[in-house]
This record gives sequence, C-alpha cells and structure tokens, in this order.
Amino acid sequence: MDSAFEFGTQPRHDASASLPKAKDFTHHLNQVSKKRAASSLKELYRYQGVPGMIVMAGGIPHPEVFPFETLSATILAHDAFPLDPPREPKKNKSLLSWLFSSSSAALPTSSFTIPKWAPGPPDPKTIQLSTSLQYQAATGPPSLALFLREYVSKVYKPAYADWDVLVNVGNTDGWGKIISLLVEKGDAILVEEWTYPSAVNTFLPFECPTIPIKMDKEGMSPEHLEEVLGGWKEDERDGKKRPHIMYTIPTGQNPTGATMEAERKKQIYEICKKYDVIICEDEPYYCLYTGEWTPKGTQSDRSILAQRLADAEKKEGSEGNAAFIKSLPPSYLHFDTDGRVVRMDTFSKTSAPGSRLGWITANPLFIERLTRITETSTQAPSGFATALTTTMLQKWGFEGYIRWLRGVKATYNMRKTWMCDAFEDTFHLEFDQTTNSVVRGLFPEGTKTITCYSKQPRNKWDEKKGLHGPALVTFTPPTAGMFVFLGVHVSEHPDYQDLLRKGEDATHVLVQKLWTELADNLVLFAPGWYFDAGGEHAIGGKGYGYFRLSFSIATYEETYEAIKTFSKVLDKFFGLN
Repeated sequence: MDSAFEFGTQPRHDASASLPKAKDFTHHLNQVSKKRAASSLKELYRYQGVPGMIVMAGGIPHPEVFPFETLSATILAHDAFPLDPPREPKKNKSLLSWLFSSSSAALPTSSFTIPKWAPGPPDPKTIQLSTSLQYQAATGPPSLALFLREYVSKVYKPAYADWDVLVNVGNTDGWGKIISLLVEKGDAILVEEWTYPSAVNTFLPFECPTIPIKMDKEGMSPEHLEEVLGGWKEDERDGKKRPHIMYTIPTGQNPTGATMEAERKKQIYEICKKYDVIICEDEPYYCLYTGEWTPKGTQSDRSILAQRLADAEKKEGSEGNAAFIKSLPPSYLHFDTDGRVVRMDTFSKTSAPGSRLGWITANPLFIERLTRITETSTQAPSGFATALTTTMLQKWGFEGYIRWLRGVKATYNMRKTWMCDAFEDTFHLEFDQTTNSVVRGLFPEGTKTITCYSKQPRNKWDEKKGLHGPALVTFTPPTAGMFVFLGVHVSEHPDYQDLLRKGEDATHVLVQKLWTELADNLVLFAPGWYFDAGGEHAIGGKGYGYFRLSFSIATYEETYEAIKTFSKVLDKFFGLN
C-alpha cells in the first residue's frame, strides 16, 4: 500500500527516534478496505505540483473563471474571551459589556483577505483561492496538516513515532469513514452504556450490535470491559466474534459529562491491548474540560497542586498556555505504543460547526486506507472552510490558538456555572454520594450527586422522612462538555405503582408525560432514552427517568427561566401544589 503523503506537499512531523513505530494492524481492516486502490487520478496530483509542469492531463477548471476574486473575514482576536469571567452578569449591563473588560470597548478583532493569486513564487503551503477552490488531494491543504501535526505533537504527545493526521468533514464524517475502514457486517461494537446516538446510527446499517459497558464516575468501567471481553463466548453470542472495535467519548462524555483521567485510560488501554481492540476516541469536548462546579459561598476542594495549576491557567502568555495543556486529561494517544488508537477531533465546538472540518490521528496504515476512502467519497473538505480556518490558525499561530481555546473553555465553564447555580437558587439541594439510599442505582456508585427537592412552602422539613418532601431529580455536575445529565425520581410519582400494577412501563409513560409538559411550557430537554445503549438503565428499569440538559447556547436569563419552569412543572407533576 502506498504512503498517504507521497505527493511531496505535506512534510512529516519530526518523530522522536526513541519512540516505537506502529504495529501492523492489517488484520483489523475489513475486506472492502483491503481491496481499495489508490485513485487513478492520484498520479496527476503527484506531478502537477512540480515547478514548470504544463498540466494538460486533468479536467481542471481554470481559476480565471472562479467568480471569487478575494475572500475576506473579520475574526475575533485570539484573546477576545476573558480567562476568568464573572460568575453572573451585573444588573442592567448587556452581555457584551460584562463579558469584556469595558462597556465602551469594541470587540477585539482582526481582518484578513485571501487573494485568488498570492504574490511571490508558487508555494504549496500558501493559501490562495486559485488552489483552495480548485480540486485538491484528499489530504487537504498542506499548511493545515502541518498545523495539526504541530498541535497533536505538543498537546496529545503520542507514544509512537509514525502517527499522522487526515482532515475530514467533521467527526460524524470521520466516524463514518472509520466504520467503512474496520467494520464487517454483524461485528459487535463496544460502547459506553450511555452513548451518542448518532454514533450508533452510523453502524446500525451494518447490523452491528452494541455491547454496552457499564460506567462509573470516570466513564467506562475497566472491570466490566475485562469481564465482557475475557468471558466472550461465541456460542452464547449468536456466533459473533469478540469485538475488536471500541467507541468511546472520554472527556465530557455525551450525555453523562463524565471525564476519564490518566490512570483509567491506562487500564482501559492495557485491556484493549490484551484483547487486540482498536480504540476509537471521539473527543469533540476535549478542550472544554472545566473541572467540577463549586457552589456559591464554598471553597473548591482542589489539592494545593491542582489549585496552583488552576491559578496558572488564568495567566496570560506561554505560562498560562502551558498550564492549560497540562490540565487537560491525557489522550489515549499518549499511552498508545502500538498505534491502536484512532482519535477524532473537530473544529465544531471550538470554531464553528458549519465549517464541517475535523481530523483523524492514527497509525500510517489506517491513514493511508482512510485517504483511499476519502478519495472516492467526500474528497478534501470545502476549500472555503479550509482556506478561512487555515488562515485564521496561521494568523493566531499555535500559542494564539491555545489562548483562544482557553477563552472558549472559560466561557463554557461560566455557562455550566449558570445552570448549576440556577438549580441551587431554585431547588433545595442535598449533596450526596451514590451510597445514599435515595440515589443508589440512579448513577454509578461513588459518583458525586446533587439531589433536588421542592421549595414549595408545604414541603418544608419533614421530620419523619428527614427530607424536603420527595426527591425530585438528581444530577451530576459535569466536569467537561456542554451538558448536565439528570435523573428524575419517577418512582415518587403518585401514579407510579398503579401503572406498574396495570403492567405498563411506568417509567417510560411518566417520563414521556413530563417531557411533553416541559415542551408545552417552552422548555425542551433531550430525553435520556435517546442515549441508552441497552445497559442497566434501559427504559422501565429502576424507577428513574433521565434527561440531558445543554447549557451551551441559552443566555443567563434563559437558563434561569428554564430551570424555574422545570421546578414549577415538577411540582405540578409530583402533585406538590
């Protein structure tokens, strides 16, 4: 198989001589992937960039007929967002006036224009419309790959030498291509017991069963993963072979918000190495790792070392950037000495979803085969998206982009705080562990949970129960991402036992009713059953229903209004008013 980057336009990253090279994972390729040939037009790409070459071989439109003479953009400065925004807006101040340092200050911006023809001698790394809007190699513009290699090398620090990157049209596209690379019809695929439904929908046409792995406060359980893989018996699994692919969202897990730290990743990696499993690491929320929510008026329970790192993160310049990178959970790539990790990254959460731009980091065999898939499907991402994004990254530079990510992280941390604060102000909260009988079975044991009780006057302290009326909902403050995942104590509903006696799925009936009442009151949550991969929390399980609440887009006022409405609907739903 040919190298994916033999066009001579994408210089490789400098790999450490002390690191091993990736193992040969040809046996993981499906039969279609093994039979893919390089595009017959690839020979043209190899030669058309040679200086002085008169190109008459391809049906390539002349740039003179491109209607776009220039492409201009005004972008925010890399340090536009503050690193330590206020917890809540000041009264009578607009969003922009309190978000930025001065109410009279304009948003810090800069502008650039991309010409059709760049001045100076031809350079394949130059961004110009005559090449950006032209047919391109499936690997995309060379300068974008160069930046991504620098980013992966400095932030993820892969543990083997010959990894590489390949741009795609976002993580959904990347995952679809990975499925096309590795999956045979009927292959069983390992997932977390709660998972992203679109990821499952991608492989459903291949008739692939999901194998849900139990989760705890850090995500996927290594004990259950070992139990499933070690105890796999084909005759008890309809003849299906042991899974060789695992899909996981380690940071800000969607929908639970759980984040997997270094030691857990090492454990999972070693199990996957033992049973020869490919780890597909989907990380759209990686840079939105914000840590735990601290209630108002309390001190963080961080260690002294963690607090110093958090303080350093608020500093401008290279010291703050280094602290930010150090604070991120290490990627699976950092422990990957084999080349068995396929990591998916996207600009959707840190730049713009509409750019439809992301990339995969993987071993050279997988990158080469994925390139063949790309040549006959999407080809390179949109030239408009790559031209604008690459120019923006060049303008900011690596350090500027890291500073931008820090500002994005701080902004989403602020929004997470808004939602958690809204729960604190709207409900009576009890801070629990899942060993508490009230929440046992709702979330994995050991998880830090917050249980909400009504503040209705008639539900003041009940000496018999020792509670403020019945428990209504319990949630886990997320450590990353964009979501709060909560469980509703539907077993406390007055009709729950009657529905069970009638043989109905009481949990589903009541959660559906609550979801509809919320929507009728103009508050839309995502029902938990969308994300259930068939684990122990399947509908009709233990008397709990689940919702995923996003804090990513609502304003401060909308966030509070939504949680207040939620409280009123819950009081009515449980018959408390």
